[in-house]
Amino acid sequence: MVLMVATALVLVVLLAWWLWPGEEALAWDTRVVERGDIVLSATATGNLEPQRKVIVGAEISGLIREVRVSENDTVAVGDVLALFDTEELEVALEQAEARLAVARAAVVEAEATLEETAIDERRAADLAERNLASRAQLDAAMAARKRAAARLDHARATVREAQGHVSAARTRLSKTVIRSPIDGVVLTRNVEPGNTVAATLQAPELFLLAEDLDHMELHVALDEADVGQVRSGQPATFTVDAWPGEEFHAEVVRVHLYPVIEAGVVTYTTVLGVDNPEGMLLPGMTATATISTGTRSQVLRVPNLALRFVPPVDEARRDGLLVTRPGALRRDVAVGPGNTVWVLRDGVPEEIRVVPGASDGRFTEIVEGEIDVGDQVIVGVQRTGS
Repeated sequence: MVLMVATALVLVVLLAWWLWPGEEALAWDTRVVERGDIVLSATATGNLEPQRKVIVGAEISGLIREVRVSENDTVAVGDVLALFDTEELEVALEQAEARLAVARAAVVEAEATLEETAIDERRAADLAERNLASRAQLDAAMAARKRAAARLDHARATVREAQGHVSAARTRLSKTVIRSPIDGVVLTRNVEPGNTVAATLQAPELFLLAEDLDHMELHVALDEADVGQVRSGQPATFTVDAWPGEEFHAEVVRVHLYPVIEAGVVTYTTVLGVDNPEGMLLPGMTATATISTGTRSQVLRVPNLALRFVPPVDEARRDGLLVTRPGALRRDVAVGPGNTVWVLRDGVPEEIRVVPGASDGRFTEIVEGEIDVGDQVIVGVQRTGS
């Protein structure tokens, strides 16, 4: 029994020794408050696009006989992209031309008839003056001449109509050749030889062409909080996943005034001009852009870590040491409010309230607060004791 009591007592002593608060020395990780520049920026993501894209469609329906280009092919203005089968349209043109010939022949006949009736009218008038013909005969001659004139007008109108049909047939025949409207490159080809194209309600999209990929645009969605700082002409840099480690340069071209609202988030499409002389950038690539919106020169600044730092909770200061219970050392560190920094003065942390200003992601401007150049702000701790 005595042995058991002694053993229990030893265990209690060992447990008390293990849990007894130990003294832990802290080495403060500090940074010097300084003056420097803060480059303001806005970050947005988007996609690369050609400066100009053209959808080439078909204005007529029919069978595609030949396709002369493929994706990535370079084309010039007027180059043939595809050809329709023209047999049916050629027949239609021949029929229209034949109807035009018939209409022209009808005009010649009508002109002859009008001339004949005009002669008859003059003869009847002459005879009527000499009382050799009745008034009824003269009236009949005049009516015949007027009917002949009307038939001539009708024949001439028929010629104009037939000419219109011929012109329409020739135009439709000319549209069987699909040509490139720009100098550029073929991005997509949506037709194959043997396909039947139906251009009923809208023109089918056969090809997508891009003009001059040496100069492209980056369309990014700019947050409404940043849109007031972005202006045309501001420089920017961006990165793409296809080329990790590469940074490309751009310039703001324009900011669209009309917002894009998705799930309650308001953004403004911003267009950046991009030079692509080496062809490394392709349409559709996702890019993350940083737009330089201005510089705050020689301001009092502290690292952003200093605004987020809060000493460990349940602390008690004693000669520059933090004495804490073992359980307290395992607690989470509180998150700083963003308007407080801890300055190390005479080896003791002192909480200072500040008014932060602009930030570039690494440093934040201090607008107001009892700190100055040379002060040591705490950004972290390093435990060195046990």
